Order: sequence, then C-alpha cells, then structure tokens
Amino acid sequence: MAFDPKEALRAAGILGDPVAPALEEAFASLSEEETNLLITLNSRAPAVVPEVLAHMASAQWDAPEATQHGFEAAMLCACGLWSGSGNAQN
Repeated sequence: MAFDPKEALRAAGILGDPVAPALEEAFASLSEEETNLLITLNSRAPAVVPEVLAHMASAQWDAPEATQHGFEAAMLCACGLWSGSGNAQN
C-alpha cells in the first residue's frame, strides 16, 4: 500500500475537512519523512515551547521585548544590511 500523507495527517489530527485544494495538493506532495516531522512537531510543540504558545494565545506580541528596555524597534531591524539599502554598499 502506498503512503498517503494526507491520510496520515488526518489520522494524527493535523488535517481536517474541508481543506483548500491548493493546501491539499501541497500536503499530497509531502514525503513520508516530511509528514512524520509535521506529526512529531505537532505533538511536541506544546511541550517544547510553552512560553511561545502562551504568548500566541494571549496575543501579547504588540512590540519587540527589547523596546521595553529603551531600544527603538527600528534600530532592531537589520533589513538594510540584506537589502543593500544601507551605506555598506559604498
């Protein structure tokens, strides 16, 4: 019997119905290893990152934590380094 990632994800309680066709197509293309990784992450995530999940549930991510220590949020972004918009290219 061939491996069906969608059925494995449904059996693990990750995938329900209805599912958008594009999402179903993406899940159908997963390998068995990728599917098992998703199943493992789904079961372990709450135990591994409870603080992150707690913040997600309470929606307390209004501003970066560093802004509480006096840093401006704009100073924390290094986007210019990668985009080339900074002076480093001169």
